[in-house]
Amino acid sequence: MAQLYDRLINYINSNIPLLGEPIDILGEGSSFTATEIIIPIVFLFLVNLIGNLVRATLINKILPRYVHDRKTVLSIGNTTKYTLLIIGVAFLLTAIGLNEDSDLNYPFTKDKDGLPDLTLFDIARLIFFMTLLVFLSGKLKTIFVKQILSKYSDDIGVSQSIGTIIQYFLIIVGAFVVIQNSGINLGSLNVLAGALGVGIGFGLQNIANNFISGLIILFERPIKVGDRIEVGSVSGDVVKISSRASTVNTNDNISIIIPNSDLINKQVINWSHNDRRIRYHVPVGVSYKEDPAVIKKVLLEVADANKDILKRPAPDVLFVGYGDSSIDFDLLIWTSTYIDKPIILKSQLYYEIFEKFKEHKIEIPYPQRDLHLKSGWTNTGKGQK
Repeated sequence: MAQLYDRLINYINSNIPLLGEPIDILGEGSSFTATEIIIPIVFLFLVNLIGNLVRATLINKILPRYVHDRKTVLSIGNTTKYTLLIIGVAFLLTAIGLNEDSDLNYPFTKDKDGLPDLTLFDIARLIFFMTLLVFLSGKLKTIFVKQILSKYSDDIGVSQSIGTIIQYFLIIVGAFVVIQNSGINLGSLNVLAGALGVGIGFGLQNIANNFISGLIILFERPIKVGDRIEVGSVSGDVVKISSRASTVNTNDNISIIIPNSDLINKQVINWSHNDRRIRYHVPVGVSYKEDPAVIKKVLLEVADANKDILKRPAPDVLFVGYGDSSIDFDLLIWTSTYIDKPIILKSQLYYEIFEKFKEHKIEIPYPQRDLHLKSGWTNTGKGQK
């Protein structure tokens, strides 16, 4: 690559003398020609043009045939473009002399013969490919979950767990492949591994704890995406489980990030761990003069008329006791659609119960209080002197 670049520079300089005139800026020994400036700019322009063409082709013609999620299509197209740009810049830097033999390629470790064993460029290359591996595995997970597993399972939590396991498997296998093909001696990573161990011991305990807790959540599955949970004062739906933290979305559309260790070490109430059928209690009080059998019939009619209440298990009404000013009932209902919004379902039922009570002239009593006056009070009537 470097030889081809030098030949191109020499060919242009020899055929276009104007571009071959040396330009001296920093003094003797630091001169360069206009060709050495123009060629890299033209090369980057062409690489960017090719990247845009490839991106447009992927987004408009190829990916829509296989991927229906527009965000995923755009993300893959943009990633492909920027990957081509990075590769082009790497080729350009190699051509102009910024390669393994460059003075900037600082050696971190050396072998027994004194030759560089782990260099700055090795680490930069490893970081680039590992970042690309993590990003692409995440996109493959999204495609696998939304395009493939969604056709065979309606449980988004199970699909997300399977997709995450596959993503981690690809990252582990890909990491071994990248390291083996990067020319890095695994023994030379001992120094970095030792430094990382010290970092975990002093400052990364929480990150390591959350990562391990994320693996426990992934395989043990005490919670999954789509579950309705309560952790302390937080109540909401699990929308994402990542390696460090999980995201819970409340009814007010507020996203709360909870560290995975809290989901393992604290008490978690999972409303949909077994299935999404939940029983709610709707307390109702009526006047003592009302017939309990009529009240039960009316409440069951209200429950049967609501399409969000399950027929199996069937609704039921319990006579729970005698209150201070009312006889109290408990309407028991099952639902799978309002698991995240129980207050809304209860509000609908109370509206319907109120209308039914008006229709049947059933009285809802006011609280009653008895007032007892002590005897012996001084008569303060107007006729007394």
